Amino acid sequence: MINTKLILIDGITGSGKSTTAQFLANQSKMNGANVKWYHEEETNHPLGYEEDVEVFASQVEIEKFLGTIPKLWQQFVKQVRQSDEVHIIESHLLQDTVRVLFQNNIEEARIIDFVQEIEDIIKPLNPALLYFHQQDANRSIRKVWQRRGDAWKKWFIDSDIQTPYVKASGLTGEIGVIKLWSDYQNFTNQLFERYQFKKLSIENSAGEWDDYHKRILDFLNLNLVVENRGLTLDEKKRYCGTYKEQEGKLGCTLKLLNGNLVCDLIWPDIRILPVETGNMNHFYLESFPVFIKFKENEEGCIKELNLSGGRKRLEDKKMYKV
Repeated sequence: MINTKLILIDGITGSGKSTTAQFLANQSKMNGANVKWYHEEETNHPLGYEEDVEVFASQVEIEKFLGTIPKLWQQFVKQVRQSDEVHIIESHLLQDTVRVLFQNNIEEARIIDFVQEIEDIIKPLNPALLYFHQQDANRSIRKVWQRRGDAWKKWFIDSDIQTPYVKASGLTGEIGVIKLWSDYQNFTNQLFERYQFKKLSIENSAGEWDDYHKRILDFLNLNLVVENRGLTLDEKKRYCGTYKEQEGKLGCTLKLLNGNLVCDLIWPDIRILPVETGNMNHFYLESFPVFIKFKENEEGCIKELNLSGGRKRLEDKKMYKV
């Protein structure tokens, strides 16, 4: 692996950041590297702001955000420099910071100063940036809406139409939200050109992930290691069914889709992949820091699943097959 302590992955929503971060974490470990991946929404994220912010209510809140984020990065850099791990961070360079400022109509010059401040803070880690972008943001966002379902789409639109940027545009609904993300991507394309550390930009709207993965691994000087543990269709069928908490509202359905084991735990049709261990019933959720362990009854039939990992509201949950 190249000489770095920090791999950054960014791009607009749905561009493949989390899936790539998880892929890189797995590949790095199989290449013998000591790595730590932080999912964007991971519990106790070292760069997580104290609350989810879409719209600032006052100038005081703006100044607080601009003052707090650099301090979080400073603390993180200090922690990483004392560690022997390579850290993989998704979204926190741009999407969860710059986007918030952009959609609140903060002056461009001030955002650029903020970006430069963060770059100066992380420079001692010799960071490497993977940046995904799409030529047609409209098409890209609409594909994400279709992929993640109507409930997620409604939440996404309801959140973004309240932002000062969309309100100032005079547009509403889907059109206003698409304009926000298209203009935001144009802005981050410019920011990408300004960064002085090692970086790779990939236009990934074609979805040719085998090629993108090769380019990324070459960029980071890693070898592709093929994961060997596969399951037959009959083995996958054992896990299919509906699971629910004994007490509580959490539930999910596992099924086969195009030969893949998928579930609707967070949004529809997320792949469930086997962990490379000797435990036949140990899996992970693609794109998320969530592990699933299935338990059998005395007859060898799957009776329950247990969740672990760093995903908010899913830690230590147990569901039973119904």
